[in-house]
Amino acid sequence: MNSKIINWDNVLSKSDIFKNNKPFPFGFIENVFEPNFYKMLYETYPKVDSQWYKPTDFTRSATKRGFGNHIASGNGDKFIECQKDKNLSPAWNELFQYLFTDEFIQNMSKYTGIELTKLRHFAFHYNEKGDFNAPHTHHENEDYTYKVTVLAYFAKGWNDGDPGGTYIASEEDESTIVFEPYNLDNSLVCFAETPKSWHGSRYQIHDKPRPSIQFTIF
Repeated sequence: MNSKIINWDNVLSKSDIFKNNKPFPFGFIENVFEPNFYKMLYETYPKVDSQWYKPTDFTRSATKRGFGNHIASGNGDKFIECQKDKNLSPAWNELFQYLFTDEFIQNMSKYTGIELTKLRHFAFHYNEKGDFNAPHTHHENEDYTYKVTVLAYFAKGWNDGDPGGTYIASEEDESTIVFEPYNLDNSLVCFAETPKSWHGSRYQIHDKPRPSIQFTIF
């Protein structure tokens, strides 16, 4: 396995937790990327510029950026294509292309226990003070255009109790949160897509930004 990018031994050791968590399969993993590779990703996380946009949606708030010619909101029914983005660092291009490899897809299938075949979406999400995501699901009607969602974080200095990490909830209400991550430095949240996969992020009240990526797998 490619030991340079992702710490697969660590990821796969958390597989049973993902599969057995309630109210739907989900997991939280720390130390996801190998330290040297994570350092390169962290130091070259893209700066917010004209290639980013902020959705006008009263239920959520974040600044987003796609990869290459794929916009952050998706390209309709088209799956994202493997490509290079000349405006991003070699490390980010290497990671993006790795997400299309058989090794990555097979290991994510092992971790989740779900048969996965290919990358569906990819986007950078930059949350700041005042940003939030109201509790929501992606497939209320069981029309599954992807099976798993992953959010990986590149934020330092988060304290226990600080809002902003993607929480897992049992219903469409923040009072039903069952898990919320506070270590957002080289960590990720992954969950299976079901009609009841409620998740979101609480309103950020501090000045620390939350650089992250979100991608989905079919």
